[in-house]
Amino acid sequence: MSAAAISEAVRAGRMSISESVNRALDACAADRCNAVTALLADRARTRAARMDAQGETNGPLAGVPFAVKNIFDVAGQTTRAGSAATDGDAPAREDAFVIRALEAAGAVLVATTNMDEFAYGFSGENAHDGDTLNPRDRRLSPGGSSSGSAALVASGAVPLALGTDTNGSARVPAALSGAIGFKPSYGRLSRNGVFPFVPSLDHVGIFAANVSDAARAFAAMDQPDPADPIAARVPQAELAAPRVARLGGWFAAPLQEDVATAMEAACTALDVRETLELRHAEEARAASFILTTSEGGQTHLARLAARPEGYGPLVRHRLTAGAMSPAIWTTRAQKLRRMVSVELADLHAQADILIAPATPCPAFPVGTDTHEVAGSALPIRLGIGMFTQALTLTGVPIIVLARRGELSGLPVGVQLIAAPHAEATLLASAAKLEAAGFHTAPEEASHV
Repeated sequence: MSAAAISEAVRAGRMSISESVNRALDACAADRCNAVTALLADRARTRAARMDAQGETNGPLAGVPFAVKNIFDVAGQTTRAGSAATDGDAPAREDAFVIRALEAAGAVLVATTNMDEFAYGFSGENAHDGDTLNPRDRRLSPGGSSSGSAALVASGAVPLALGTDTNGSARVPAALSGAIGFKPSYGRLSRNGVFPFVPSLDHVGIFAANVSDAARAFAAMDQPDPADPIAARVPQAELAAPRVARLGGWFAAPLQEDVATAMEAACTALDVRETLELRHAEEARAASFILTTSEGGQTHLARLAARPEGYGPLVRHRLTAGAMSPAIWTTRAQKLRRMVSVELADLHAQADILIAPATPCPAFPVGTDTHEVAGSALPIRLGIGMFTQALTLTGVPIIVLARRGELSGLPVGVQLIAAPHAEATLLASAAKLEAAGFHTAPEEASHV
């Protein structure tokens, strides 16, 4: 059931909050995708029983179960961030701000979810907790780094989940697993209580079964938080008839046929008649790589020195190298960031919404190093995020919707990109695209 359907049933008395929560707990306990890292059954049932007893059924998310990537603080739990290097950390003293905001709206937290270690990856592989599997086909990757959250929503276990998005960590798994993946503007949602990776790029991300549910969750969390030093809330009014264009250039790279077909369908649905080019997209992606490695390395420097054995080899080596990056690289990357942000603003002066592919291909086998796309070998761990990472520097709001590929039968996703804080226009355009067939229902999951 969608979040909207659950809250409506709770308000109408057709379902108790305890019934809704127990269904989600049962579904999470039956998880066959290694998506769940901790089932918060006692907490969830206690909260649901109290809400039922006190008649707390009027919230916009009343009785809606949700899960969070284990990079978010959960009171009484260690925020593992997918790593053994955090095993000695003290439990969190309170929930992350966005968890508190969702629960204030009536939602109930039921589980924490698997992820790439410290959010550093696109494949859902984890050396400590095991790999997350795609609920559409468990031989395949669900994408990462918010792999478990995407998989739980795509499987129908929960209608809402939270992840993070630094370079595409919500958008890539949304596209590969078949869920809505929404990255609001940088600073729009508080990161208070979220384990940092690359502070100048980190966003809270939302996974939902449909656009309406994503909008409800966003509205509940879209609140000022004095404890988040970069929180910024300057919402723009919804445009009645937004101009929509397609991104060419870097985003017109060879695509697997299902992705190319999806892009054409999206452009038809949104009446796209113009193609624009973000001229320095490839350079923006390179700058994002540099900022990720250098900031990520500095964020982890003390922990790397104290507990190097707690890191998986791949993540340890990348973070260590990043910590030693020359300062001039970061300076140049920041200059490019400013230039690309101005360039994208110029494009948004011509089109309110831009469309780009989310990934160059559908989901790939777990553990794959390279994958063939349009006759070429794509290095998966780096290449699968080539279209999301090129947009990361700008901090604009982006939403991913997926539809079922005609050839592969797997989800294939597109990105809709709006100007900073134009979430209302972005969500309205996403709803229009969803109505045109960009929706992969949880019941389509094969569970092979």
